[in-house]
Amino acid sequence: MVETSERDASKAEVVVIGGGMVGLASAIALRERGLDVVLCDPGDARARTSFGNAGIISRGSIFPMAGPALWGKLPTYLRNADRALRLRHGHVLHVLPWTAHFLAAARASAWRRAASALLPLTGAAYAEHERLAHWAGASHLLHRTGWIKLYRTEAAFAGSALEREILAGHGVALDILDGAALRDLEPALIRPYARAMVLPETGAVSDPGGLVEAYEALFSGLGGRIVRAAITGLAPGDAGWTVRHDGGAVRARTVVLAAGAASAEIARPLGYRFAFAAERGYHRHYALHPDSPPLTRPVLDTGAGSIIAPMGEGRVRVLSGVELNARDAKPDFRQIEAASEEAARTLRLGGPLDNQPWMGARPSTPDGMPVIGRAPRHPGLIFAFGHGHIGLSTGPITGRLVADLVTNAVPSVPLAPFAPERLLRWPRLRVSQP
Repeated sequence: MVETSERDASKAEVVVIGGGMVGLASAIALRERGLDVVLCDPGDARARTSFGNAGIISRGSIFPMAGPALWGKLPTYLRNADRALRLRHGHVLHVLPWTAHFLAAARASAWRRAASALLPLTGAAYAEHERLAHWAGASHLLHRTGWIKLYRTEAAFAGSALEREILAGHGVALDILDGAALRDLEPALIRPYARAMVLPETGAVSDPGGLVEAYEALFSGLGGRIVRAAITGLAPGDAGWTVRHDGGAVRARTVVLAAGAASAEIARPLGYRFAFAAERGYHRHYALHPDSPPLTRPVLDTGAGSIIAPMGEGRVRVLSGVELNARDAKPDFRQIEAASEEAARTLRLGGPLDNQPWMGARPSTPDGMPVIGRAPRHPGLIFAFGHGHIGLSTGPITGRLVADLVTNAVPSVPLAPFAPERLLRWPRLRVSQP
């Protein structure tokens, strides 16, 4: 891997800030266009959200967290009585712009608009991953197995009617199974379920961290340069930008800000105050019991609000629901402990394989759509962050869109729904139930 000294990296055509999937894919796409690129990242691979991802690459991942069902669940959420979401109540007030926009987006019309806007991103995700993974020698990490949403009761399944309607309307393939058919399809599941929704076109990554490492090696192999340092500031100038980091500075004509949950903090000194929050999540790995059949595809247990994903070599990754808290707050393992207890009733698990659970922070926008576009007041600054739960899957196609913006090409996906301006205004919000 090519890492550079301060002298070697003092100038570039483009600096990409952030070494997760979105930043890496952007850096690769820019190198493909022949640009001289420096990637700045602190270098802690385990801290990247891409490392802790469930590894799901689904055309059907088009639904923001803020949906019309929120209103019926709000009292349960506020009491922290639903395992899918845990609130740090003081922090909710701290991110009040995000909270207000989030509640305003929790209606069926906004859900439908977001699904339509996100579909071109999610629809292109797997093919672009296949291309990059083949190039990086990592095709063995991709598997088109599909994934499953599990419903414990008929009432819970009935509550997914709008989701199924929107998916079908967009041509996303899905199969509905009863409990017996589910057991035939996935015999590792030991908990009884009333219904299951299978999305057969979905891909899965058996080692998300390994895939990120392969893409990083690809970037280096293409002549890209990496500076292992934390960003301390951005300064615009007549000839471009100075990107300051804790080891020095890099000067460049263009900067791509793709630092995930840290992006809003980096942009704030430039006057950009985004309605933004960090969704923290946890995971832990477990061995399957030696007598258990393998789990062949990721599953979302809607009753537990958690995902179980196979990670190869007889192990599974149990992932918690969302914790809304400060990005750097002390870990609270109650959610992942509850998710692990539920997983032990869903699969025949062996012991944990990690000394303690992993924790990371997803970059969350209130409308569930990423920020992709040029900074309104600063030529040469491109925003590419806020992908929430779909950063790993849509990172490669986002990278191509970033390269389009930098080279003034026509983007292959409409970018108007992802414009930064939508989260920089304070429109008059009318928060009402759908």
